[in-house]
Amino acid sequence: MDFAIDLQAGQALMTFVEAGDIFNNIYLSLAVKKGSFFHNPEFGLRQRGRLKNTEVTAALIRHDYLEALQWIIDTGRAKSVEVFVERDRLQDLSRLKVLIEAVQADGRTVTFTTFREVV
Repeated sequence: MDFAIDLQAGQALMTFVEAGDIFNNIYLSLAVKKGSFFHNPEFGLRQRGRLKNTEVTAALIRHDYLEALQWIIDTGRAKSVEVFVERDRLQDLSRLKVLIEAVQADGRTVTFTTFREVV
């Protein structure tokens, strides 16, 4: 089963095509609120209140994303996961850009980009 994910609209539509990479695993790990998945309360992304656009916040967000994606490495689906958080202080002060690069078990690299709202 695969999800056709439209990141612009924020929608994930299920298809019955077999997924060929871990893009869906990354998306679901970040879309599910930590503690809300009944089967594993540790699954998902930690929810935080309003955070300011600072270097400390960027480091905190990076840690949260790495924590949410650690299971992909633990289960052997990925060799490594890197998270880069970029503060855009010139164009958009109200969000952080988050870039995720995961190396799958077969050596292919999957990239995922998202944003985290800040104040």
